Amino acid sequence: MGAGGRMTEKEREKQEQLGRANGGAAYQRSPTDKPPFTLGQIKKAIPPHCFQRSIIKSFSYVVHDLVIVAALLYAALVWIPTLPTVLQLGAWPLYWIVQGCVMTGVWVIAHECGHHAFSDYSLLDDTVGLVLHSWLLVPYFSWKYSHRRHHSNTGSLERDEVFVPKQKEALAWYTPYIYNNPDTHVAHHLFSTMPHYHAMEATKAIKPILGEYYQFDPTPVAKATWREAKECIYVEPEDRKGVFWYSNKF
Repeated sequence: MGAGGRMTEKEREKQEQLGRANGGAAYQRSPTDKPPFTLGQIKKAIPPHCFQRSIIKSFSYVVHDLVIVAALLYAALVWIPTLPTVLQLGAWPLYWIVQGCVMTGVWVIAHECGHHAFSDYSLLDDTVGLVLHSWLLVPYFSWKYSHRRHHSNTGSLERDEVFVPKQKEALAWYTPYIYNNPDTHVAHHLFSTMPHYHAMEATKAIKPILGEYYQFDPTPVAKATWREAKECIYVEPEDRKGVFWYSNKF
């Protein structure tokens, strides 16, 4: 099966201009032509076991993360107060950051529940999702329904409710728009009921099928955040009807 999108000549020229404007580092734009593959072909490339949900394995991640959360909390309450005041000023922010990262992992598991990727039982998924979301002080069912709408309308300026960039005419002032995508988010959006612990294997399987339709930016987070804040101010169409690109030119 062949893969690889096709860009128009004007799109290629625009990409070369972006590269020259950024010191020769050209940004790879997503192809806008209809893909030469189907969703069914992508699914066939993924090993069948990647779609199997295991209650034991899913709960092992819950236990793993909660144990780390408890250990960090114990360390913070028992050890940090014994440190000199100056060291405490640095220890508490460090604890917040580390604990926040671990709790983000807990939220990812709760996110799995909202996608029915935690187990084969919807009631169990909703129960675990509600408990974890409530513990993190995040609404579960309202998020589940709005997030489902996001997945159904990804990339739509009219219907998506989550990642909706501003258009140039709607900007009254400078509004940075930042979007960060994890390594396996493409596979997740194609098959959202797939458990997260199979997502990396599935991503490796679909890359040859997607070709240049699979986009990944290895730029470090801090540098990418600064770049997005400077350059991704609004979106506007560029020749192709319905396709919008980020820009910062006023």
